[in-house]
Amino acid sequence: MPCQKKTLSFILLATFMATTSFAGSFEGPLVVKNGHPLYVPLGPPSLASAEPENALDLNFSYSSTYLVDGYKDWHFGIDLETAQFDIQLKHLVGESTEIGFDLPVIRYGNGFMDDFLDVYHRVLGMNGTYGRSNRPKNVFLFDVTRDGKTVMHEEPNKTGVGDIMLEIKQALYRMNESIVSIQGFLNIPTGDPGYGFGSGETNGGIALLLNEPLRYDVMLYVNAGMGLIKGLHGKDEVNLKNYYYGGAGLEWMLSRQVLLNAQMMVETSPFPKTGVRSMDDSSMMASIGGRYRFHGPASVGIAITEDPDTSGAPDFTAGVDYRYRF
Repeated sequence: MPCQKKTLSFILLATFMATTSFAGSFEGPLVVKNGHPLYVPLGPPSLASAEPENALDLNFSYSSTYLVDGYKDWHFGIDLETAQFDIQLKHLVGESTEIGFDLPVIRYGNGFMDDFLDVYHRVLGMNGTYGRSNRPKNVFLFDVTRDGKTVMHEEPNKTGVGDIMLEIKQALYRMNESIVSIQGFLNIPTGDPGYGFGSGETNGGIALLLNEPLRYDVMLYVNAGMGLIKGLHGKDEVNLKNYYYGGAGLEWMLSRQVLLNAQMMVETSPFPKTGVRSMDDSSMMASIGGRYRFHGPASVGIAITEDPDTSGAPDFTAGVDYRYRF
C-alpha cells in the first residue's frame, strides 16, 4: 500500500508539472495577411499575440482574388493571384517591450488556381458566387479606374519589395498567462506604388492586444485597433480614410508538438464610397490551421483562409510559415 501511494503521488506530481509547462507553451496566432491587391500596399496588420517576445517568422502566403464590377465613376477589374513572402523579426527590450520589423516581398501573377477554386467553391455551395466563369481561366487582370482615369493597371509576374512595417509593443498588464499590451506600427513607403507594392505614404496605427487563457491548453487572442492612413499613390492618387479592425483567435494545444488554430479578422474599408459592395463593405478573413513544434525553439504552421462576406479580401488564401523563438 505505501508503494502504491508513492506511485500515485509521483503520477499526480508528474501530471501537474507536465500540464504547468504545457500551459506556458503557446505559440501565438497564425500569421495571416490580407492579400487583396488593393489592401496589400496599405500593409494592414495580422492578428498578434500580446506577449512581447524574441522571434523570427518566415511567412509565405498565396491568394486568389476576383473582383470585376463597377458603379458610376469606379470600375474594378481584378482577376489575379498574389504571392507574398514576409520576413518578420521581433526583439525584446527589457522584459515587457518588443520592437519588430516586417519586410514583405510581393508578386502578382495570372496563377493556376481557377480550376481548383471552381471545385472548392462548388463543394462549399458557393458555385458562381464570384462570377469567375465570365472570364477565361488563369488570365491576369489588374485594371482599376475612376472617372476614366487609371488608378491601377499592372502587367503580370512582377516582383518587388513592399512597404516595411516597424512595430513596438508594450505590455501594460500581466497576471499569470493573462496579458494586455498596446501596439503601435508604422509603414515606411519603401514599396513602389506604381506597381501596387506600396502606398507611397507613411501610414501607421495603434491597437490593444489581449491574451486570455480559457483553460490550461486553450488561449484566446483578441485585437482591436485603428489604422491611420493618408492615401494610395498608384497611377492616380486616391484619398483614403482611417480604418478600424478587430480580430479574435483560439489556440488549442492538442499535444506538446501539435497546436490547432481558428481565428477571424475584420477590417472596415479605408477606401471612399465606390458603390461597389465588395469594396465598400468591411473585409472578413476566417482562418483555420495549425502548427507543429519541433523539439526546440522552431515550429512550422499552415493556414487556410476564406472571406465569408466576399468583400475586401482574397477569395482564398493558403499560407505556411516557419517560426524560431529565441
